[in-house]
Parts: sequence; structure tokens; C-alpha cells
Amino acid sequence: MILINQMVLDVNQFEGTNLSREQIRTLQLMERYSGTYYYHALSQLKFELDLRQQTIQASYLLNQSGADFATFETSKCNERYWILTRRGGFRLRPGVLPHTAINDIFYNGRLYAFECALAMVLTFYKAVLEEIGPMQFNYLFPRIYLFSWEFDQDLGLRGHLGTDYLPGDCVYFQNPDFHPNTPEWNGLNAILLNGDLYFGHGFGIGSADEIIAALNSQRSPYATRSAFLNNLITRPNFHYLSQFAR
Repeated sequence: MILINQMVLDVNQFEGTNLSREQIRTLQLMERYSGTYYYHALSQLKFELDLRQQTIQASYLLNQSGADFATFETSKCNERYWILTRRGGFRLRPGVLPHTAINDIFYNGRLYAFECALAMVLTFYKAVLEEIGPMQFNYLFPRIYLFSWEFDQDLGLRGHLGTDYLPGDCVYFQNPDFHPNTPEWNGLNAILLNGDLYFGHGFGIGSADEIIAALNSQRSPYATRSAFLNNLITRPNFHYLSQFAR
């Protein structure tokens, strides 16, 4: 159920509007799930739908960027914009505009290497940048630090347990019997795209079955448990971010 200021939204009214086919499908999924989605105004819902689409577009862009997968120990960055920390994180270099540094990763990806959690946070940052514009983005995130699941509080990433998967969500494929020599394959963070497609840094874009098969190939000898999509879903704080919409 979708509630706009306590009124139930009729998804059918959006047929023939300027919403994309993928956005209408997202609305239909929200209506189908057992939970309730609350919005103070229709503009909040529209912002979320747009930001979800931007997340999907950022996923494709990062996949095409040339950025490599790496462990924390082997991470690298363009030090014109970022300072590489001992932990393998990227700290914004003083004097560099945040939106410029984020964009550089997507357009000069060959100069970067990082692990999959950082890739997810980065994808959300890029989506927000495209949705609210450079001025608001630089105001909200003046001191970006990229490392694993660390993020600015204004991004507001929140996880919950459920099965209400929506395009633009970050999900997790767990590999319980991963090989001890390759602990980086204990699982894969991925962005749900449209349909049964996912983007996972280090894997690329593929179906759930393809991701599970890839993780299963990295298991211990005589492993008995298959990799699987668990029920952890991570999303930004759409309601909070919507106040900065252009």
C-alpha cells in the first residue's frame, strides 16, 4: 500500500503519465508488497522514483568506468582528487569540490580500484548528485570519505530485513562456504536493476542465478551450502534527501 498524506494512492492513475515504464513497475511492486509506504506529498514519492532510476543509471556507468575490483590492501585512487588512506579508503583532497571528485571515479575509472561495499556507497552518492545537482551536493557532502560502508549521515543509508526488493535497492548475496584463501568472496553487495538484473562491482551485471553460480565457484572444497540472496535491503533516506530536490 502507498499512502500520500494518509490517502491511498491509485497506481493506475499513472498510466500514460511522464513516469517511465520502469518507475510504474516500481509503483506496482510497492503496491503488491505487504508493507505500507508513507509519503507526506506526491513530490516525495516522485523524488524517490527518480532517485531509484538515477541509482540504476549510476550502476551501469560505474560498470562501464573501467574501475577494478580490489581488496582494501590493494585499493587505488586518482590522487589528484583523493588521498589514499592506510586502510584503503579515499579521503577528499582539500580544495577539491566533492562533485568533481565523485564524477572522476565514473569517468576515469581506470585510475581506481576498490571493493564492492565502497562501490555501493559510491553509486548512491552519484545518484544523489545527479538528482539534486552539484551545488546542493557539495553543500550536503563537503568532506566525503569513501571506505567500505562508511558514509555521510546526510546520505542516510539504512538497512532493513525484508523481501520488498525494489529497483535501486542494494541487496546482498551471501556465500556461507567461501574459500578461506579468498575471503573477499564471502558475499557480494549488488544494486537491483530492472527485471532480474543486478550490478555487483567485481562481478559486473547479471541475473541472480549468475551471481550465485559465480560465488559458488569460489567456495571451499566439499562445500555443501550454496550462495543465496539474503533479506538485507539497504536504501538511502529518500524522505530527507527530497527536500534538496532541484
